[in-house]
Amino acid sequence: MSKRKFCTLLLTLVTAFVLSVAGTALAEDTWDGETRGPVPSAVNNVITITTGAQLAGLADAVNSGTTYQGVTVRLADDINLDDWDWIPIGRFFNYGNTGNRAFKGTFDGAGHAIKGLYIYFDTNSTSTYGQTAALFGYIDYAAAASTRSAAKTVSVSPAARAAADAASLGLTGEAYDKVVAERTALYEDFGTPSAASTRSVSPSYATGGTVKNLKVYGEVANRGGQGAAGVVCWNDGVIENCYFEGTITIEDNGNRAYAGGICSLLGDDDVNNNTYVVNCVASADVKAHGGSFSYAGGIAGYCYAMGRGYIVNCSVEPGSKVDAYMDAGGVVGGFANHVVNCSSAAASVTVDGRNPNETGYFAGGIIGAYGVVDNCHWLQTSGSTTQPGVAIGGGSDVSGLRTSVGALPIDSVLVQPVSVAVNGTAPAVSVSYPTGAAASAPAVGTWATGDTSIATIMQTNTVHGISEGITTLSATVTNAAWTSVADVSVTPGSGVTVTQ
Repeated sequence: MSKRKFCTLLLTLVTAFVLSVAGTALAEDTWDGETRGPVPSAVNNVITITTGAQLAGLADAVNSGTTYQGVTVRLADDINLDDWDWIPIGRFFNYGNTGNRAFKGTFDGAGHAIKGLYIYFDTNSTSTYGQTAALFGYIDYAAAASTRSAAKTVSVSPAARAAADAASLGLTGEAYDKVVAERTALYEDFGTPSAASTRSVSPSYATGGTVKNLKVYGEVANRGGQGAAGVVCWNDGVIENCYFEGTITIEDNGNRAYAGGICSLLGDDDVNNNTYVVNCVASADVKAHGGSFSYAGGIAGYCYAMGRGYIVNCSVEPGSKVDAYMDAGGVVGGFANHVVNCSSAAASVTVDGRNPNETGYFAGGIIGAYGVVDNCHWLQTSGSTTQPGVAIGGGSDVSGLRTSVGALPIDSVLVQPVSVAVNGTAPAVSVSYPTGAAASAPAVGTWATGDTSIATIMQTNTVHGISEGITTLSATVTNAAWTSVADVSVTPGSGVTVTQ
């Protein structure tokens, strides 16, 4: 029987939205902590999930080897996991491990919320469920097996790859030795990344390995493994339009620690594609207090491979706290390949409560240590001793520093789900982040529904119910101040439920 956590953390913080002027409310299912499945059958390659039992059944299926490649799994209601112990959907040990289990389909939350997430990992948990504590333990692109086999045939020792990483950063002396030691241990644990001369810089949404349009509320603690996050722990795919609110903690694990509000690690197991976190928001208390090499970020903990992994148009909410024993960043803890158009309004970003710029241990408004920042901004209020004064820990870039939340640009936009009656109407609603940010507001342009026989958009950005059913709702968002990363764009989405 599952062990229930009696001290509920966020139960009173979340209420259902009532968006229809006709009075139709979004539903919510509360899980009993024991019933698991069955997973509904796919209809036109879409599985519709409405209960916690079905979601738990999905976890069981993925952890038994079902990848859901080519299938979209869509939420039709909010789900309350009610603080029962959760087994992540998918698990990751290290590259090449036969025990890995990845979700390779598309999980579309349709703007709905999964509340009451509770995960507590100890050493017994990680021996069974992997290093990866989060709602989704592991997601992966659905690349051809031949491509993956070729990617893994590259023979590079962990020490040699780590030395190449340190050299690529132009490091010498103690800094060089520190990075070689850190990344050697990383590659010894997880394997060395594949070498590829050309890689895509465009999210391959059609291939799967995607979690999008989802809100998660809860608490994740890992005291046995190396990763902890709110939405996806090990990300070898795309996380898009997601929100997490709660606490993420790694401590007393006797090992390394990678903690992030949205994901723990952006991985690398596909020579044809990159990994992404796009248009995501976290309001979180993130701690990486591991036995060694600990990284914490408001959005992501770490980029596994040098020169790979993108964090685009993400935001960290006011009040968030990020703390690590080693390196902490408002957005990413360390080794971030490219962070673009992101804003952090975190209340504190610290290294074990010490001075953010202490020698050898770094805290940055955007990245804790090592990486590239492009058009990003962070908060340092007057007199603050817990908010870093530079974009990247140990660096000197102060161009994105802002002294008030209102001066931060709006960098993320999410869309609320809509429930409406046949012949009824409801507004299409978008929400901007960070909350309170007012600079450089983006334009929310064309709204669209996926199936106009179920719902359409009227001229005033209003959803009109046509016939009973479920379809998608999306909006285009543009901002002249946002620099581009190849074809990455912000297209927030949710769902429309039409009832009689």
